[in-house]
Amino acid sequence: MPRPRYHTAVSLGLAGLVVWRSHRWRDAIPVLIAGVLVDIDHLTDLFANRRAGRLAWVILPLHAWEWVLTLLARGSHGFAAGLAAHLALDQLNTAITHPLFYWITFRALNRFRAREPLINPQRYARGAQWMFQHPREWL
Repeated sequence: MPRPRYHTAVSLGLAGLVVWRSHRWRDAIPVLIAGVLVDIDHLTDLFANRRAGRLAWVILPLHAWEWVLTLLARGSHGFAAGLAAHLALDQLNTAITHPLFYWITFRALNRFRAREPLINPQRYARGAQWMFQHPREWL
């Protein structure tokens, strides 16, 4: 499972390319926000899975290619680029078993259940152990 440090490194690299091309530092901000802070949506899964008492859900409302397309259509290219880089890196996660996992429509069709065909439950559970730990143990 990609870690925040990898998302940060990729986002910083992409932001650097944006600044190099545009010569404006402010153009890098949306790339960094979308590339790193999108993981805040893991809190949705945290609360849902803690309530269930087990790994039952993979909702991830911001982890969706539909958002990339929406952002592009609205002209928010920096946010779209940051989110696309984040999703591309996440796609390398070996716990994800279906190539359409990062389409929220596909997850919805599978009722957001933490099981095949969305994920390999054993692999995903290893990466999601933090959901059942006390926040002091996250660092």
